[in-house]
Amino acid sequence: MQRMPGRPRPSGRDWMQAGLVSAALFVLYAITAPRTVAEEDDGLFVLSSYFLGIEHPPGYPLFTIVGHLFTYLPLGSVAYRVHLASAMFGALTCAAAWLCARALLPGRMPAYVAALGLGLSPVFWSQAIIAEVYTLNTFFFLSLVFLGLQACPPAGGDPGEPRSARLLAWIALVFGLSLSNHYPLMLLVAPAFVLLLWPLRAELLKRLWLLVLLVVLGLLPYVWLVYRSWAALPISFYGPMETLHEIWYFISRSGYVHVDQSATANWLDRIKFFQFQAGELMVQFAVIGTAAAAAGFVVQWRVWGRRVAAFFTAAFLLSSIVLLLLLGFDYDSIHKNVYQVYPLPAYAVAALWMGLGLAWFAGRYALNRHRTVATGVFVIAIVAGVGARYNMFDDHDWIARYAKAVLKTLPRNAVVFGRGDPDLVPMAYFHMIETVRPDISLYQPRGLVLGNRLFHPERTDDETASRILKRMVAEQKVPVVATLDAYTFGAQRDRWLYTEFDRSSSDAKKVTVDIPEEAVRFFETSVMNAKSSNAWVAFVQGQLRHRYAVLLARSLSHRASPDERTRRHLKALEKDFYGALGIAEGLMLNSEGYSVGAVTLALETARDRMPSDVPKEFLARYFYLGGAMRAGRGDRSGAVGNLETALSIWHSPKNPAIATLETLLREAGDSAALQRLQDRVKTFKRSLRR
Repeated sequence: MQRMPGRPRPSGRDWMQAGLVSAALFVLYAITAPRTVAEEDDGLFVLSSYFLGIEHPPGYPLFTIVGHLFTYLPLGSVAYRVHLASAMFGALTCAAAWLCARALLPGRMPAYVAALGLGLSPVFWSQAIIAEVYTLNTFFFLSLVFLGLQACPPAGGDPGEPRSARLLAWIALVFGLSLSNHYPLMLLVAPAFVLLLWPLRAELLKRLWLLVLLVVLGLLPYVWLVYRSWAALPISFYGPMETLHEIWYFISRSGYVHVDQSATANWLDRIKFFQFQAGELMVQFAVIGTAAAAAGFVVQWRVWGRRVAAFFTAAFLLSSIVLLLLLGFDYDSIHKNVYQVYPLPAYAVAALWMGLGLAWFAGRYALNRHRTVATGVFVIAIVAGVGARYNMFDDHDWIARYAKAVLKTLPRNAVVFGRGDPDLVPMAYFHMIETVRPDISLYQPRGLVLGNRLFHPERTDDETASRILKRMVAEQKVPVVATLDAYTFGAQRDRWLYTEFDRSSSDAKKVTVDIPEEAVRFFETSVMNAKSSNAWVAFVQGQLRHRYAVLLARSLSHRASPDERTRRHLKALEKDFYGALGIAEGLMLNSEGYSVGAVTLALETARDRMPSDVPKEFLARYFYLGGAMRAGRGDRSGAVGNLETALSIWHSPKNPAIATLETLLREAGDSAALQRLQDRVKTFKRSLRR
């Protein structure tokens, strides 16, 4: 292919076809979007949009405002309406991709391949059907690319100085608005635009103050966010931001440092993430599309010129490879799920390369128009097939069924402590928006998310917060429960889907297992054999299997064989890592004692079923149980080895290996080793506070 001449402006026909692409994808997204609250951060974005509340840091004020407007649509549930906001931005993103491709490529078929290939790719599609900020972020990215290509065409074509100046003003305003949506990802890719706009550097410097003013104008949603936080809101992640420190703490995401940079992450985790990223590229564009994108990457230098090719290469690397180097994630199923949406700007670049690769292939092999169209349709169909497999056949409403099952089984007038995204947020959606179980009161034990917090999380130390929680629980005259181990205090009556504080006993270690029939049926229908393709949902299901297995095994009697239903449950749980691990743990907690052989067999089964991307918390738990069993048998050296391994895997003060290891070291009189262990635990706690 020869170098393409610059295309300063799209034609009216280009705009019309871009609109058709956008409309077709919007219809697809609207059809496949969940009709109720879904997984990930979906519930929190729906709640914050509905109440004009404050999302988790950095707040995403622009999406919240737009999402709120969508809640007024007269169709479907509130959750579905906010899902349509993401669908709209997803559709507009692909229209922008189509226009970018027309500015870069000959013919319209490569533009369709780029736009539809991006829109139908698994991850992009998944974010276009739930309430999330990533389609809006990618829309801003491609809008800036299109404006930049208009201001500085690929082959050096000059659209004219007055028009370039106007375009720079629009670029500045759009960039500012993009920062009001997801500034970390946009700031990361921003340096690449220096390459794209390099010919206009003198004009940029000449108009710098005006452009800075326009960027600041785009940041005004953050001013609204701070002002809005002062109101009495049902949803407000940290509560009112009344000092510069609190504003900066929130917007800078300082409270998320331990999330972005895990204390247990190392270079092996990064290497695995690089491998995962390479595999994701293959999945997103179904191998054949990735091959076309690779061809496009190679020929772009000749076709688009060094400046534009360098821009796209830098944008791709910054939003994928450099991003991975900056993050310190543990390599596990949850963090893979968290990370996989971040490189969407890189996938947008790859989609444009894919269109270029098709154009190069058609020119290289002198394909006529019909064959070029057939080849493009084939590539789009393959990508669509992979995307459909991930998005049309996934169980998007599982989290809603789980939340409803919990709400249905809760005691009347209960005070309910929930942990976060898996339990508290979907329950809050049904309770606060759809008025399910209006008799209960929801709380978050760390003072996050809900406006009815018992203390301000940034102004209250851990000791004071714990004292406030205990006093509040002690003063209640109604049942007090917690879901997913959100908060534990005193004797408990464990009902699997929630734990109720047992006021009939003063024994803080007492646990009574009492699983209601409705909860058992939910386990059988939605958890026991469930294998969601969504990693986030699959992890929650694994946690629930682990909890159920612990309760089942600890309540087994040595005096009688389990009934047929219990045997069926145990058999199903043994086929799963989390279930087998829970059986081992439950047997060790059994009040009648346990068989070392049975526990060993359960641990061996867990080892054999262990996924390669198991979260480190559960990997550490596996070694902790082995160490605790060895300690019970008197094998001190073996126990210490297992417990040290557990501690080296998961650096957390919540690691149960710490208490057992401390006991062993005290019994051995090894005060030096005990002091070193306690110093390590203090380090863990300090890292969590940073």
